[in-house]
Amino acid sequence: MNRIGELRRELGLKQVEFCKEIGVSQAALSGYETGKYQPDNDILVRIANRLNVSTDYLLGKTDIKKAPSYEDAGLSAEEAELLKRFRNASPALQNAALRVLEADLKKESD
Repeated sequence: MNRIGELRRELGLKQVEFCKEIGVSQAALSGYETGKYQPDNDILVRIANRLNVSTDYLLGKTDIKKAPSYEDAGLSAEEAELLKRFRNASPALQNAALRVLEADLKKESD
């Protein structure tokens, strides 16, 4: 979680100021920055939002600081929601949805 400290310093934020903004104690933030403690999901999201990065970036799962928005990807809000639901579905449900879509597209082309 050392990315938290790096990003905070890049933005010129002091620990005390940052703690007030995200609602944690200075001891907790210090623990997050050193890797001694892990923030819970709610705090992780607040930190990511304030630092303008993704939670995956903070967790070290990606080197991409922030994923492009659905608008940047050329998707409508409805398409983005559909994609999100598809990704959260089980593999079996994803396959079933694809089969239904393929069948409907085939009917339309006939």
